[in-house]
Amino acid sequence: MNKPFRPGNIGALMDEYERASNDLRKLILSFTQEEFGKILDDKTDDEDCRSIQTIMNHVVAAGYRYLNQINVFLKQEQITPNFQVTSPLSAIREFDKMLSLTSEAVKNNLAMSYEEVLSTRMETRWGLYDIEMMLEHAIVHILRHRRQIEKLTQQNNP
Repeated sequence: MNKPFRPGNIGALMDEYERASNDLRKLILSFTQEEFGKILDDKTDDEDCRSIQTIMNHVVAAGYRYLNQINVFLKQEQITPNFQVTSPLSAIREFDKMLSLTSEAVKNNLAMSYEEVLSTRMETRWGLYDIEMMLEHAIVHILRHRRQIEKLTQQNNP
């Protein structure tokens, strides 16, 4: 199977962002509406981590924050997200919309030189970041929450 790869360093990270997203997408679509909304961790102080629904709401919201930071790096217009995560399907729809907007934001900057990447480095809410670091952070965020959902569902269904 020949898979198209984006060119460049930013293209590679976008490919990996989509790859990590595919794993999360498959997992989310495996849940019923009841499972999606069920409180899985009633002891956590983090409201974003109580159910699959709250985790996915957090994942989508964070994805928009990463997108907006990428837009700052690239001197592009910020996005004002308006979304609701109420079901597995709506979570995937909203997640895919955010991912598509991220892909669109970087499409003209897929093969940035080392110097161009360094020129995007600035202080952000996460510390000193550049566009590569932001995409890496976004990828790992997806991986961590996919794992969290897998772990919570396993603990609640021994």
